[in-house]
Amino acid sequence: MFRRSTSPDEEMSYVGSQRKRGIIVVLSAVLMIVMMAMLAFSIDVGYMYTMQSQLQRSVDAATLAGAGSLINGEDAATDAVHEYLVRNPVGTQWKEYDNQPIDKSVAHFMDNYSQGLTVNFGDWDSSTQDVVPSDRPASTVKVSMRYDNMPFFFGHLLGRDTFSVQANSAAAYQPRDIMVVLDLSGSMNDDSEFNAFNTLGVDHVTANQLQMYEELGSPIYGNLEFEPKWAVAKGPAPQIDSQAQVTVEYQYDTVVVNSTKSYDRIRVRRQNGDIITYYPSGTTGTYTPGGQVREVWAYSGKNADNSNQVHYFDFTRRDTFITALGLDTVNYPYSGNWDSYVNYCTSSSGQNKNAGFRYKFGYQNFIVYLLEQRSLHSQSTDMWKASAQPITALKSSVAMFVSFIQQANADDQMGLSMYNGPGGEGILESTLSDDFGFITAQANQRQAGYYHNYTNISGGMKVAREELDVRARPGAYKMIVLMTDGVANWYNGGVNSSAARDAVINEAHLAAEKGYVIVTISMGAGADTHLMQQVADITQGSHFNIPGGKTGDEYAEELTEVFQKIAGYRPLRLVQ
Repeated sequence: MFRRSTSPDEEMSYVGSQRKRGIIVVLSAVLMIVMMAMLAFSIDVGYMYTMQSQLQRSVDAATLAGAGSLINGEDAATDAVHEYLVRNPVGTQWKEYDNQPIDKSVAHFMDNYSQGLTVNFGDWDSSTQDVVPSDRPASTVKVSMRYDNMPFFFGHLLGRDTFSVQANSAAAYQPRDIMVVLDLSGSMNDDSEFNAFNTLGVDHVTANQLQMYEELGSPIYGNLEFEPKWAVAKGPAPQIDSQAQVTVEYQYDTVVVNSTKSYDRIRVRRQNGDIITYYPSGTTGTYTPGGQVREVWAYSGKNADNSNQVHYFDFTRRDTFITALGLDTVNYPYSGNWDSYVNYCTSSSGQNKNAGFRYKFGYQNFIVYLLEQRSLHSQSTDMWKASAQPITALKSSVAMFVSFIQQANADDQMGLSMYNGPGGEGILESTLSDDFGFITAQANQRQAGYYHNYTNISGGMKVAREELDVRARPGAYKMIVLMTDGVANWYNGGVNSSAARDAVINEAHLAAEKGYVIVTISMGAGADTHLMQQVADITQGSHFNIPGGKTGDEYAEELTEVFQKIAGYRPLRLVQ
């Protein structure tokens, strides 16, 4: 065999190749170390960013919780901050709180981490982007949290075992522009009328009616008393001793006749025209002719020529009753006359008759007559002073609502619209402002049916929406609080329930397009709760229903609770 000989050049090439291989191995080892270091560094940096993100989320949650609790004071807000920092642990902190009651977890947090926590209260200053102290109740919470000694995974290889993370967050109440829309329809008197006897009880409603009479100053009109009584017609006073004084108490189908002298006879004409003649003995008698009494002739006493004195009473005439009640010399207290009151009391149908007061007269049914027949302010100018229900419960609750908003002192504004206004449309009673006393006064000085008796819900909504369009602040949370006790029935100048209902839905969509939330309140058995729920759903609001059959105090209690919930809802926003 022959062995191939190598040249010197070939030997040098071989030696060089071997040397390169050794260098690559060394370089690879060095690069692997560098790559491992970079990987370790990347893992630790990623972990740092993750911890920073978790801490920011935790601080944001705690800040919002604290701001949401400001309504209960700064101590409650601080407690909420602590709780939500614990509920949103950073890194492996969850192991420290696992299966522990929240109060023990909070105590552990305060023992170990409170040195890194700062909580400040005040108002948010957008120009300095910071919380500034305020003399009024705080509207902003700022939370700063720092965690030291967070462990690296590989940092100790580079001489760093731990790192620190810090996050800041501030949350503030968003000021609100609130339009309150109130129902002034005539039905807001219903619980003070005779029809409420069946649902609320005779004693309760009667006591309310007496209260209203007293609130109007306990006026004296003729010989009326509070409880309705039969009218007693009185004949002419005697001019000579032989003449008689005769009175007739009219009881619809019965008359009670009294005289100071004995009778010759008594004649009574009933409704069908028949005349029944009685020959009583004595000076008093009760006569029931078998039908409604229309006229009475009482023969009692002697004239100067010794002829029988005849006393005639015509109960077909309103004047007979007006004179019998002593109202012929009394001016009617408002616009109108006593004739319409007498017509109301003598009507053959309606709630006065159903209550058992037909042909009876008194302040009790005079109050109900005003509520039912003369509810407009132009007809009964001071009925707003009387505690008609449920309108009074509503007015009291609105006053409480305004007080809640005012006490919060959080830069809120409020306006007031009502329906129906003059002509059956909505009316703006107060522009958006912080003049809360004016709003309370305006609501208080309105009575059910103040301008109009029907229910144009969309009219009130439209006025509220347009006021928000014009005067609401750009950064404010805009909402409408809509209340009704009935069914939409008035639209475009006339009664049209279907069109009125459609108009309410259309107004809800218009409000939703602007981002205006509508909170609806339906009260009483007659309220259209389905419509109010639709309005709330369309605008992403809430619906509160207060069922009927309640006393004024019960309505006021539930309405106040609802308004308190609405007032307590404070929209929050992170400002930092």
